[in-house]
Amino acid sequence: MILATAGHIDHGKTALVRALTGVDADRLPEEKRRGLTIDLGFAYTTLSDGTELGFVDVPGHERFLPNMLAGILSIDRVLLIVAADDGPRPQTLEHLDILELIGVAEVTAVLTKIDRVPAERLAEAEAEIAALLDDCVYGGSAIYPVSSITGEGIAALAEHLSDSARAAARERAARPVVGGFRLPIDRAFSLPGIGLVVTGTAAAGAVAVGDRLCLSPRGVEVRVRGVHAHNRAVEHARAGERCALNLVGSFPEGGEPGRGDWVLDPALHKPVSRVDLAITVSRAAPAPLRDGLPVHFHLGTEDAIGRVAVLGARAIAPGESGFVQVDLGQPIGALWGDRVVIRDHGALHTLAGGRVLDPGPPRRGRARPERLALLAALAQADAGDALERLVAVAGIVLLAPFALARNLPLGEVEALVEAAGLDRFGIGSAAIALSPERLEAIGGGIEAALAEWHRIHPDALGAARGALFGRLRGLAPEAAVETALGAALAALIVAGRVVRDGAVLRLPDHAPRLTREDERLWERVRPLLATGDLRPPRVRELAASLGVEPEPLTRFLKRAERFGRVAPVAANRFYLPETIGRLADLAGELAAQSPERSFTAAGFKDRTGIGRNLTIEVLEYLDKVGVTRRVGEARIVVRGGAELFG
Repeated sequence: MILATAGHIDHGKTALVRALTGVDADRLPEEKRRGLTIDLGFAYTTLSDGTELGFVDVPGHERFLPNMLAGILSIDRVLLIVAADDGPRPQTLEHLDILELIGVAEVTAVLTKIDRVPAERLAEAEAEIAALLDDCVYGGSAIYPVSSITGEGIAALAEHLSDSARAAARERAARPVVGGFRLPIDRAFSLPGIGLVVTGTAAAGAVAVGDRLCLSPRGVEVRVRGVHAHNRAVEHARAGERCALNLVGSFPEGGEPGRGDWVLDPALHKPVSRVDLAITVSRAAPAPLRDGLPVHFHLGTEDAIGRVAVLGARAIAPGESGFVQVDLGQPIGALWGDRVVIRDHGALHTLAGGRVLDPGPPRRGRARPERLALLAALAQADAGDALERLVAVAGIVLLAPFALARNLPLGEVEALVEAAGLDRFGIGSAAIALSPERLEAIGGGIEAALAEWHRIHPDALGAARGALFGRLRGLAPEAAVETALGAALAALIVAGRVVRDGAVLRLPDHAPRLTREDERLWERVRPLLATGDLRPPRVRELAASLGVEPEPLTRFLKRAERFGRVAPVAANRFYLPETIGRLADLAGELAAQSPERSFTAAGFKDRTGIGRNLTIEVLEYLDKVGVTRRVGEARIVVRGGAELFG
């Protein structure tokens, strides 16, 4: 179990850690000379019953409060240290305020230096601490009087910590490791013969020797050469454990790791410079938290400069809660649920604390009522509850960004969607959850767009999918447009409200017709296009076979195109939809046979036998209509010909 100490300067935090562990956590020469903790100190011990404890000794002086924050933002259990002779002091109050603001789960009060005071003063000090705890969420927390000099009370405190550690171990064992590894770096140094070492308290996931991770937000790939936890070499470490990682990487000059950086799973490397938060303003704040205020922003071990935008109001009063957006002067690593502390620009006062709700919020419309409703949904601690509320509020949720923000596997989020009885469409990064109401609204938009298309083009059979969807991009978020429109269109087709006719879409009551002359000409043209070698004749060759001029024939073929009778692969060559479908199927077969699920133009040429130039024209057409997508020198199949033409 990892604990942090907190409290006013010279109240005996380091001495207490030394009494419990035998280790002096003051490691810097200046700390030895000045007799105070300046930076984070660390110590480990194994109690007589085998319980392992790790201590993060944080500074008590107000000037070093950023260092204190770097030590506690990832820790759930804290010892609040108060000297019996002094009683609660300013930093006692500020540290306790911070612990409450960020939601630290367990606080144990330790009354130190009891060897210096008479029994009457000891009773007064206990009463002062109890009253202080009763004024916040930690009322009823245990208080242990101790002397680090005589050893009085140390055994009882150690027994309490042992019980707490066993409970924490049971909780951790019952909670599976989920999500990618994240560790905020609080120290980075080099050791002779070993190299770079970084330390911190693992915030999520697990790490093992040999893992390839990312130094974020710098984006440098690193490899884990060694892992230490509880002061010994181990093969792996997990969330909640304090560990040291021996890393190997190629760092640019001046780009070595440092406090404020993260070591994490590469999939989680998404630096942000704007975050939405749920915060509570400190009751001790000197004034309301106002919109536009410049602040110090603490997250993980980072201390960044930012500016607050209060959402839904102009200010939040002391003791009140609300939503804010913070624009930062530098990119940081952040995910949903990360604890934050906001201090004034002069770093004199703690203003607020809370948690990240959205690590990638929009700037425009950030204070609109619908956006505030989304933030209220995001504030739900349970991911399944949050999904249900988000779908109810927004109608559509992109599952991949939701999974990333919550550091959950996409498959687990998809399972939550299914468990909640929500409708899911699309796969992988395109997967969305969609409410029935939003699906119906998008379907109504498609029908309205088709009706307008028919009004403008009364002689056309219908609209091509791409052209229709291009008019409807505002019906869903950009990243979800294809999936959402595709789901709504499929539902309309199943319900008979939209008809897919060849390569076009139409409303069921729309039935344009070719002229009688065009129909007679079509009866002569179609057999010539229905070639078995996948190479229909060029327009000039068709015209020669039919005994007509090329230009009138081209105009006729363009009219036939509007009816979905032909597909214009090139300016001088038209295909029947079913022939395009055969070519799309061949592309799918080629991709399926490749380990990379892709194919090349040369492979397509060999499979179809249509020649190099025509191969390029056909593939560019398939790209255009969304059957294939070019990736470098190869192509992948996005959808089959049957889906394109019915």
